[in-house]
Amino acid sequence: MRIVTDNEIANAAPLLFYAELQHGTYRSEMFEHPIAGRSLRNYCILTDNPELSDQLGLSPVEQFWSRYYWLARFTFEWNASSGFDAGLEQQLFHLLEHRQVDYGTVIEVEAIAKNDAISMPRKT
Repeated sequence: MRIVTDNEIANAAPLLFYAELQHGTYRSEMFEHPIAGRSLRNYCILTDNPELSDQLGLSPVEQFWSRYYWLARFTFEWNASSGFDAGLEQQLFHLLEHRQVDYGTVIEVEAIAKNDAISMPRKT
């Protein structure tokens, strides 16, 4: 299974990558976060621009798991720096809710996302 990388997204959608995304689901400080913001932008770009899947050579399954990876990574990064957010955990679950998935793959992708997540000290 292939998960699209940060560089691939940046190269495929440079204007979108650096654009200020207006996404009603997320607060602006989430996009502006120095670490987690990049993961959230990647998730939103893949979600809001499905045509990038063709440009990136992603199958529908790879596009789904790439989206899941970037949201999981954002969740790990956000929770590490800002504290637990049950809404983000619920959103991760919601991605899986209406799709038949192999839960072994869920565990694998979450482990990769957790390993790749960049931790910052929690704000006190």
